[in-house]
Amino acid sequence: MKNFILNSVFLFVLCPLLLAQGKEENSEFKNYSSSLFNSKEKAFSIVSNLDKKEREELNSRIQSGVVIQQIGDFNKVYASLKSNDTKVAVDQKGDSNALFLDKNAKTITQSVIQQGDHNKISDFTLYTNYNVNMEMIQKGDNQNIQNIGTNSLSKNMKITQTGNGASIILINN
Repeated sequence: MKNFILNSVFLFVLCPLLLAQGKEENSEFKNYSSSLFNSKEKAFSIVSNLDKKEREELNSRIQSGVVIQQIGDFNKVYASLKSNDTKVAVDQKGDSNALFLDKNAKTITQSVIQQGDHNKISDFTLYTNYNVNMEMIQKGDNQNIQNIGTNSLSKNMKITQTGNGASIILINN
């Protein structure tokens, strides 16, 4: 009888623990879900359906603020922006991409696209009296852009990097 009681207690305690060890569907996605992205399939279908035309429409609809879209692992965005009107769109697709924006201008309109791995953009403008309108595109791996300052030549600049391992350093006085 004593053995029967011990076995019953053992099964009573152990069975729920064994059943609780099953992997919940989409458990790795659960931490990032919301009412909009309540499943991995829905989130990926919404994000992946943004083609170039839709992305341009999204950028044009930004009233004021920053929109960041990241697909991949270990991507970083640091943005410290001061202006009367800020419109920034960031699209990072790949792994270990980094973007550092520190700007103070009348208005800031900027688009940044990083496609690939280990790309880095550092863009600093401590103060300018210009309306800044920039576009930076990196398509490839291990690319680096450093932009310091803004002047009359760089206020409407578009930079496109393709390939691997390229670096650009711009110093605007």
